[in-house]
Amino acid sequence: MFDRLKYLKYIGTPKRLALIAGGLAVVIALIVVIAVVTKKDGPTIVERVVKRISSEGIRGNIKYFAEVPHPAGGQRNLDLGAEVKKRWESYGFDDVFNNDYEVLLSLPTEESYIKYEGNDGEVLYKPRNNEDSNIIPPFNAFSKNAKVTGQIVYVNYGRVEDLEKLKDLGVDLTDKIAICRYGKIFRGSKAQNAHEKGMIGMILYSDPADSGSKRGKVYPNGQWLPDTGVQRGNVKSVKGDISTHLFPSYEGGYHASGDELAKIAPKIPVIPIPYNDIKGIHQLIQTSTPETPEGWGDYNIGPSTKSIELNVKTNDTLALCRNIIGVINGEVEPDRYVLIGVHRDAWIHGAVDPVSGMATILEISRALGEDVKKGWRPRRTIIFASWDAEEPGIMGSFEFVEDFMVSLKHKAVAYINMDSAAGGIQMLKMKSTPNMISLLYKAASETGSPKPSYKNMYDFWIGAEKEYNDKDYELPLVQLIGSGSDYTAFLQEIGVSCVDFAYKSNYGTYPTYHTQYDTYKWLSTYGDQNFTYHKYLGDFAARTLLSLANDEMLPLSAVDYANKIKELTDSLMEGNKAEIEALDLDMAGMSTLTEEFVAAAKEFAEHASAYSKSDDESGLALRNINDKLMLMDRQFIHEQGLPDRPSFRHLIFAPSSTNTYAGSAFPGIGDEMKRAQGDPKATQKQIGLVTAKLEAVTRSISDEVSFS
Repeated sequence: MFDRLKYLKYIGTPKRLALIAGGLAVVIALIVVIAVVTKKDGPTIVERVVKRISSEGIRGNIKYFAEVPHPAGGQRNLDLGAEVKKRWESYGFDDVFNNDYEVLLSLPTEESYIKYEGNDGEVLYKPRNNEDSNIIPPFNAFSKNAKVTGQIVYVNYGRVEDLEKLKDLGVDLTDKIAICRYGKIFRGSKAQNAHEKGMIGMILYSDPADSGSKRGKVYPNGQWLPDTGVQRGNVKSVKGDISTHLFPSYEGGYHASGDELAKIAPKIPVIPIPYNDIKGIHQLIQTSTPETPEGWGDYNIGPSTKSIELNVKTNDTLALCRNIIGVINGEVEPDRYVLIGVHRDAWIHGAVDPVSGMATILEISRALGEDVKKGWRPRRTIIFASWDAEEPGIMGSFEFVEDFMVSLKHKAVAYINMDSAAGGIQMLKMKSTPNMISLLYKAASETGSPKPSYKNMYDFWIGAEKEYNDKDYELPLVQLIGSGSDYTAFLQEIGVSCVDFAYKSNYGTYPTYHTQYDTYKWLSTYGDQNFTYHKYLGDFAARTLLSLANDEMLPLSAVDYANKIKELTDSLMEGNKAEIEALDLDMAGMSTLTEEFVAAAKEFAEHASAYSKSDDESGLALRNINDKLMLMDRQFIHEQGLPDRPSFRHLIFAPSSTNTYAGSAFPGIGDEMKRAQGDPKATQKQIGLVTAKLEAVTRSISDEVSFS
């Protein structure tokens, strides 16, 4: 069992804590002198680390870690964790340790099948691997275990708007089994949307028009997915270990089961199959009445005249979830943590997801380790994390946050996430809390471009959107942050500012995502052949990390945050005029507080820019400024969570309730407005909660002590 007291030791020795209390000014002065000498006599820590980050080092990491399938709960995944631990120890980290939990995993069985009467008699489909019998068979983790029989209806991508379209066309979805294309939204949201419309099961597949043969040559002759490819993935909307929802999963501790577990588990059976096998099922729908909507592909809608039998059986079992945590102690502020992480487990080989991100972070840690071994330490503590069990539902990072919630609430500065670092090389995609935007722009402007036609990463970031999407943005696009990876618990449960970045293709998710074809060979042939893009993303991540860990004043912007909330508030009010009027909602207070937050943020920024070290012998004034910046996202946490989503607590940014992957603004207001149905009270409550949080954050960045 992991010794949790050990984790706390890197908040600093008594000697370090005494330095903070009694001699911080001396330490700061010493660091400044050292920095000046270093700048004059040689490269800075950033310059040294960036110079060491190697494309070949990243290539070697990917080749090693993606060589053998390593799903969560398997021995290979634990072995790779041990390798990460060994490397971080060899890099001179101050502490490296296993962080263990016991989590509920969902595993496939041989009992799942689809049975129907085809043109040539009975057809029985059972999940199988066409290429390698040693890899995990196709399945959707945490699907409901059930046998259902019903007619089939084609639902396109299973989005709310797709199902509403079917309703408008007069298609009865009750007690039907959905045939649904992968893509556009989270697979679990597809199942949830279908269940809410009365459907009893779902069959998922990857459409060649999206990611396969209709786009070009298929692997190994091209980058596109063969018709035998099957995407695995979990379908649960509740993140973390659902058997210990909202508390950590200790070995031997309480785990929900039976009816208690069923309350938050997915409600219908779901199974993924190859396009090769879905074709026969599509043929059961012999005519399309009504006519198939434009953009839905060459498929009939249904319902079919014949029924099919769908049986899904998975095995839920408790298993070891082992995070690896590596710590570089801060020299000046050891009780302030900057975290950077990536998950380690993969459905199969996972060369892109997650190994491309893991390989890049490992290379950053190696480059940084050369200075660590020589005695260099950051101003603030840096924590590297290799998370386990992300693919079954973001478990390792969630359990870590729930385990150390109190400590992280008070001490975590920011979290940097890198998952599928290079699922495509056309564009740079960034999701972040608004207070980190200026930092990201600065880091990008200082990083070289992976594409020679652009001057730097900043120009590549904004230029690629114009080149591939014909989007002419004034500034590089930073998307709203939702869910879908290991930043989720940090932002949603405790309000730690987060950023997640990766290269993406201009056509969406890379074709071999979560299939047996996501291999080193695919990535090195059709992805980043020379691993140049990986190297520059590593440079960018290292600059971001070291700025957060080393800058005396945290590079977080209250003004950017306030301006973004103002923009989103205006958009909410403008885009929902009819609903606001129909429900007679009062948004005046929220609008006013938004303006006050903007004004307070500007005043705070002016105060911070006037900071003088010579007038701050104790260092407490600087600490006060930094704490206000660090704690800004905490102000938006509502401990009871969003309606029906208690683990999503951030009132400004959260995943969409109908697509967990996508970020949404003011999610509580939006959700309640959609389902208000003439009762405005629930919506008005959410407006009131946001208004109260805006009041709180405005006060938090003021120097006034007032309880009036």
